[in-house]
Amino acid sequence: MSFPIDLLSRITDLQTTRPNVQLRLTRVGVKNLKLSLRMIGEGGSLSLVPTVDLFVDLPSDKRGVHLSRDPELLHEVIQEQDTFKATTIEEFCETIARRLLDKHKYANRAEVRLKSDYIVIRKPPSIGKRTQEPCKIFATVVATKKDGPITVNKMVGVSVVGFTTCPCTQGLMKALTEEKLGQIGYGKKDIKKIMENVPLATHTQRSQGIILVQVPEKFSINIEDLVRIVENSMSGQTYAVLKRPAEASVVVESHGKARFTEDVVREILGAIVRKYANFPDETRVFAQVYSQESVHKHDVVAERMATLGEIRREMAPNDA
Repeated sequence: MSFPIDLLSRITDLQTTRPNVQLRLTRVGVKNLKLSLRMIGEGGSLSLVPTVDLFVDLPSDKRGVHLSRDPELLHEVIQEQDTFKATTIEEFCETIARRLLDKHKYANRAEVRLKSDYIVIRKPPSIGKRTQEPCKIFATVVATKKDGPITVNKMVGVSVVGFTTCPCTQGLMKALTEEKLGQIGYGKKDIKKIMENVPLATHTQRSQGIILVQVPEKFSINIEDLVRIVENSMSGQTYAVLKRPAEASVVVESHGKARFTEDVVREILGAIVRKYANFPDETRVFAQVYSQESVHKHDVVAERMATLGEIRREMAPNDA
């Protein structure tokens, strides 16, 4: 049975009434909206099924937000664009955030959060075929309306799984191996040659690297560049498909690039500074690596939040 429109007009709009406790709320909205989104990636057009959260602020004299407007707006934008095609996820989020402020006239702040699985194409070592490798991508856009024009703050990020090999244990294994070789009759010259050519064992950690980078006005970020930064900062990459020769190649390569969790965070930040050398100093960045230990019961985390200017100034003496 349809609801009579004339009856609806006679019902009090409770959202617009004054609350008993008149306090401003900073975020009210809906979470976990699912949609289909077409994006332009390096390999052409691709489909995402992201989860989107939408929020606005609520003044002290209004009891509630008209929440139905939020998912309605999301689907309006999709339909208007005939399956919305955006070059970046932050561009899509900015469109929604600006429209939220238009829908909710009383709001001064709108926030849109997007997260999705994402597929990059990689070629594992020793395998002729390319594989699809999953990661996660994020975007957060905040649009603020005050006396002047709307200001927009955009952040994008990725979460990528790789692994690290422990340099500390590798150093201990090197010392132990050198001692054993000496005990069975190898001379120092031969021992040195062996150490230079034979991979040294150590334990590993599966690690999740996260980057969040502010996108300055009139600049853009290719999300796949962030994925590569995390991958290249790890000791090694994980792959969906690895045959035995490929597994050996991955292990050998990673043991030649042994890194602590702390090393990976620093490598990520250094790569970001180099990649976005033209970004303003005030651009904010966040890097975190969470490593699941293999020989310990605990896990390890390292992170840094800073501006590019702060990181550049810290790195300057080392570069000199």
